[in-house]
Amino acid sequence: MGFFRLVGSSSQPILGLVNSIVPKPAPSAVRLPTGFEPIPATPLDKIELVVRKLDEKKLAWVQTSAKDRASLLRRTLQTTLQVMKTAATVSTQAKGVYGAGIGEEYFAFVPIVSCLRELAEALDCNGAPKPYSLTRRPDGQYVADVMPRGLEGIFFGGWKGEIWVQKGKPPSQGRAYREPSKTGHVALVLGAGNQAAVGATDILNELFVNSAVVVCKMNPVNEYLGPYFRQAFAPLVEAGIMEVVYGGAAEGEKLCTHPLISAIHLTGSADTYNMIVWGKDNPNKIGKPKINKIVTAELGCVTPYLITPGEWSQSDIEYHASAVAGALAHNAGHNCIKPELIITAKDWPQREAFVKALRKALAESPCRAAYYPGSEKRAANFRKYHERAEALGNPHIAENCNEAKVQAMPFLFQAGLSPKQACMDVENWCGVLQEVAIPDCGSDPVAFLKQATLLANESCWGTLSCSLFVPPNVQNRHPAAVDEAIASLKYGSVCINAPSIIGFPCTRLSWGAFPGHTQKDIQSGNTVVHNTLLFDHVEKSVLHVPWRWYPTPYWLSRNRNLEGLAMAAAPFFANPSFLNLFPAALAALRC
Repeated sequence: MGFFRLVGSSSQPILGLVNSIVPKPAPSAVRLPTGFEPIPATPLDKIELVVRKLDEKKLAWVQTSAKDRASLLRRTLQTTLQVMKTAATVSTQAKGVYGAGIGEEYFAFVPIVSCLRELAEALDCNGAPKPYSLTRRPDGQYVADVMPRGLEGIFFGGWKGEIWVQKGKPPSQGRAYREPSKTGHVALVLGAGNQAAVGATDILNELFVNSAVVVCKMNPVNEYLGPYFRQAFAPLVEAGIMEVVYGGAAEGEKLCTHPLISAIHLTGSADTYNMIVWGKDNPNKIGKPKINKIVTAELGCVTPYLITPGEWSQSDIEYHASAVAGALAHNAGHNCIKPELIITAKDWPQREAFVKALRKALAESPCRAAYYPGSEKRAANFRKYHERAEALGNPHIAENCNEAKVQAMPFLFQAGLSPKQACMDVENWCGVLQEVAIPDCGSDPVAFLKQATLLANESCWGTLSCSLFVPPNVQNRHPAAVDEAIASLKYGSVCINAPSIIGFPCTRLSWGAFPGHTQKDIQSGNTVVHNTLLFDHVEKSVLHVPWRWYPTPYWLSRNRNLEGLAMAAAPFFANPSFLNLFPAALAALRC
């Protein structure tokens, strides 16, 4: 492991040179969404039958050995690989294509592949695989080094992913395998409407981490993925431990209140959680919750990006501005991890250069169709709050603009706000972005880190994820201040020198809110998923990425070969071998 990590890190300058001379493909055409045929709601009597059949399997499932579960996961891995291309193509009909072919939607399935393989490897170790290393911070808190492992160290050159265990808790793993249930239970997964990987990995978490049998109700926004979930997870469906249903409020109400379903997991909004737990007639959450079930949730966040002042080259500024722009544009801003707020130092001499580069990167990004219901209203509310917001983006002419169901919208960007002027208590869930410039810290990185961390922790709604960009000269001169900032950020995922959207697909890391939210103040949720090394007491994950990473990162807006990279990466993450590494490396060099 150490060898592969060293090789991957030391090869970065060479990869940068090769990446600069390898020919890149031309961008693919832009196509706007043409929509999809709605799937009829599952009849209520059929939902009843589905739940009862699952209930009959719950005891057999908890009695299934870890070895047999690992075998089931590996069979599921193969069926998942078989449907990815078709499912990604269908997804583009619902969302559009913006210069990367089906690459963005294909990449959404890669975390499913890695999650399946990593869970199988964890169960080979009976639910307690050893991390690369386990250390303790000065206050006694455990930190596990969990990624990359093996040949992944070459693919992720110089990366380091950590799981931070809650303070005062042991670094134990695999509770469901140490203390198996004697009865089993049925869990409902309310699928997220934005990304394929979210609903799929939520299903896997309930099945293999919580040992529940699962019924997943697809979100109407992306219900077209339901048939592909069943095909991808065919071994699980055939084993009788998972099923997919469709519908809206009535079907959701039946499932949430069904007496045989004892646990609910959702990825969505705090409003949805409150509706399920407290009911629409109890907005103030008075008295007892509406339902007496376990309800776990991964919800939204006003995601902050902390841009530390220091000595940035112009190339550095353009590189990281492109990263922020790419994270905002991804999935038309319909991600709970997209940047909502960038925090800069008002008196940093290079602040204007960074804002200018960000503005340019957004202006060059194709405008996207805001396919998620309510996006236009949310963008209008943002513009009402920030009347001077700039409308940016390339107003391309799509190949099929006459057939499009949803038209493209510009990105909205408001720069130069003070902390009092910014709106930090509303997740916008569309392609909008604010910049807050902190006064009174000059260009002192230590002072900035203290103030920016405080602002992120105390003013930004939610605790799901954040990103911290720190140039090497600051890391080298002020290591204690940087470490203190990382340690004090109260977010479930902290990405260093990379956009927050990168923390999600790294499935050995945890994904979920920082601990502490309650039923009455749920904010970003109350659980973690992914976490394929099955740590019991996760506080947060921290992903360290090199200041500059080569080849062209897949998250940059200027990446040209995302489709080729995604198709080559999937076999590698399904089976990390030298044979599968070479196609992935070649595809990466063409990005």
